Amino acid sequence: MKTQELGKKAENLTTPAILIDEKKLINNIERVAKKCKEKNISLRPHFKAHKLLPIAKLQNQYGAQGFTVAKLSEAEVLVNAGWKDILVAYPIWGIEKWNYYFELASQAKMSTIIDSHDAYSAWSAIGEQKRKPVEVYVKVDTGLQRVGYPPGEELYKLIRKVAGSENLIFRGLLTHAGHVYGAKNEVERKTIALAEGEILLKVARALETEEKTEEIRINEISVGSTPTVGENLETRGVTEVRPGNYVFNDATQVRLAVAREEDCALRVLTTVVANPVENRRIIDGGSKVFALDKGAHGQEGTDSYGIICNAKGWKLSRLSEEHGVLEKVSTQATELPVGTKLMIIPNHACPVINLTNQVYLINSKSEVKAIWQVDARGCSQ
Repeated sequence: MKTQELGKKAENLTTPAILIDEKKLINNIERVAKKCKEKNISLRPHFKAHKLLPIAKLQNQYGAQGFTVAKLSEAEVLVNAGWKDILVAYPIWGIEKWNYYFELASQAKMSTIIDSHDAYSAWSAIGEQKRKPVEVYVKVDTGLQRVGYPPGEELYKLIRKVAGSENLIFRGLLTHAGHVYGAKNEVERKTIALAEGEILLKVARALETEEKTEEIRINEISVGSTPTVGENLETRGVTEVRPGNYVFNDATQVRLAVAREEDCALRVLTTVVANPVENRRIIDGGSKVFALDKGAHGQEGTDSYGIICNAKGWKLSRLSEEHGVLEKVSTQATELPVGTKLMIIPNHACPVINLTNQVYLINSKSEVKAIWQVDARGCSQ
């Protein structure tokens, strides 16, 4: 930790630097937590969005009842830090990873997903072998077309098998409507968001009313993403939401009308390092800082790589590994001499966090209050 940077004005930091506005961060965390409490819906935020234990601590203080992760190595970071309720919302496959999972499950309450008949067979067998039932959600494809079965007989067969297994504990249904990131406007986003929970509830009702000798109880309806969480919380029957990006927000959330620029807690501080021609400037942050996302899940909702907060009339139009290329798009553009510091809201905050070793927490006076190491950086296994 570079302790000499504590108290320094943010604009005087060596660039590129990842800044987190403390007030905006806490406001974002508190706002969602308050809504969850009002609706009596569990909040299980996704750790992969920020990978920072100090933020996980804040989420816990404001009412998070557990955490979601994508990878077991992320779960290990949380378990080692003392958290005891972790959902791995990702297909886990292979004997080494199953053993890894059970090692973590000996230290914390773990759960995961089953997305296919193959996954059911594997987890049922490993649960029997370990003599410890595995707590699982059945993953449902509600439109993203990534993993899980869509509503229909194949999904119903899977749910029946999971619910009837002695080696599995069936917690409920889970989905992620990630196709919302491809929404063209706010109306389309809200339509997808409202459908997310309703699709799971329709599946649950269909199964629970079947005239079968065995009883199927679906206790959890787990949904979530930052663009859908507002509507998820208005869907009667949803029991759990799993947003991640909401702690920061980013240019994609602004485009989807989920957040305003002033709600974005994470900014990239960069410096103009070259002015090769009148209508082009080069900054010292490229794809190794901003990533190449133009929207989550491979969607391209913009023609730039971020929102430049303090320079009008310029677009971050191209990224090399170490260079960001700004293009002048207005005759009224702000003057940008070499040495100018720029604040940029990235398109997608999550990979930006994973690409850096540390972030700077900035207080209301624009001073460095803390320097946080990214605890789960590179945890991709």
